[in-house]
Amino acid sequence: MKNRPGRYGNENSQYSYAAKDWILCDDCYAGEREIKQRGEIYLPRTEGQMADSRFGTQRYDAYRNRAVYFNYFATAVSSMLGILHSEPPEAVELPERLAVLETSFSNTDESLQETLRNINTRQLVYGRCGVLMDPPLNDPSPQAVPRANVYPPHRILDWETGEDHQLRFLLLDESGEQRTGDSMRKREFVPKFRLCGLDDNGEYWSLTMTPEEYQIFDFRERLPDQVYPLIAGRRCCGIPFAFFNASDTSPEIRKPPLLPLADICLAIYRAEADYRHALFMQAQSTLFLKGFSLDGPPMMGAGNYIHTEESTAEGRFLEVSGAGLSEMRLALNDLHDRAKSLGISLSEYNYAESGEALKTRMSIKTTMLRTIASAAEAGINSLLRKTAEWCGEDPEKCIFRPNTDFSSTGASASEVAQLWSAKTAGLPISGRSIHEWLRKNDFTDRSYDDELKEMTAEPEQI
Repeated sequence: MKNRPGRYGNENSQYSYAAKDWILCDDCYAGEREIKQRGEIYLPRTEGQMADSRFGTQRYDAYRNRAVYFNYFATAVSSMLGILHSEPPEAVELPERLAVLETSFSNTDESLQETLRNINTRQLVYGRCGVLMDPPLNDPSPQAVPRANVYPPHRILDWETGEDHQLRFLLLDESGEQRTGDSMRKREFVPKFRLCGLDDNGEYWSLTMTPEEYQIFDFRERLPDQVYPLIAGRRCCGIPFAFFNASDTSPEIRKPPLLPLADICLAIYRAEADYRHALFMQAQSTLFLKGFSLDGPPMMGAGNYIHTEESTAEGRFLEVSGAGLSEMRLALNDLHDRAKSLGISLSEYNYAESGEALKTRMSIKTTMLRTIASAAEAGINSLLRKTAEWCGEDPEKCIFRPNTDFSSTGASASEVAQLWSAKTAGLPISGRSIHEWLRKNDFTDRSYDDELKEMTAEPEQI
């Protein structure tokens, strides 16, 4: 992901407070390489390494390299995304003019489903992102339809709402590398802001500028017509932007939902470093010699020996006691158990569990997913309706409902047989409904009609 917060001095006060959490979750999601590159931020030196001015750095590097980072964070995000997108959206209804958005919703030509997954990922990792609808870059035709730009929280620098809670001001960071020079082979980082606002008539305008230009920008100036994005000559009423938090679509920043899991992952990493260091030290014996005259360090290992005629000479190995290792191991196991409990896994299926007990357990585990799906649904519906108004279409014809069926945990053959027996005994349920249940439980990926055709093509059983 790696979109670090800016350092322009223009950020909202909430942004400045939340940036540390975003960086921490970003690093935990990225994995071991990123965590170890951050050095002492996540793994402080031991007291001995700090006191050793000669070899402290080398010893710290070895200490850090021996440590293992267990990425429960990324595993949890991947598992949750898999559950959120185990089925396609329940409903996507759009006016004919906007039908193209289902297959090409974003400016990078991602479908609505792919963009939703992009949004869900940021909801899980950061607890926040934003989406702005923009006129397509290469389509000035009257039939052009706005496309979505997804902004991670690091790039939503500042915002302001009016008394009616409508977004009236938005500052976005669109900085990035651009090709420069005569041959366009050189890459250079170019800082760039995107300023969005509403005029006195409530119409949306947008300006691109450098941070220096933003510092001297006068909001009281009359804006030229060129700053108003148009679709078929129409201006947009309201900023076509939506916030996506993990629990709502408010401009207010919320805590990342998996922040406690990130903290546990780092606690395990530090405890792992200490445990591996203790194991290493225990296995390294120190040679002690008394009464030997040596010109240099003694040769160690098989095939070598140390000799002296001194009768009082003495030699032995000093070893580090392993006391405390068992306690360290128990503490580590406890942290691993806590990390697993903070994640999510719907694969722990107990076939002896009653249907009601299973439903209760699954409901508890998927509460966060339902909240995330609900926030995403509200945000995307808001964007679709704003887009419809901008294009002169009826916003009420825009309906989007993501998948919210997270209870599918697989069904056993005995459950299938019991259901079919109940139907033959008079249970009022159609074959099509049973097939849909089987499809959701991964017994088949065919439609009911395709399944019937396949059955008629089968040879008769003898």
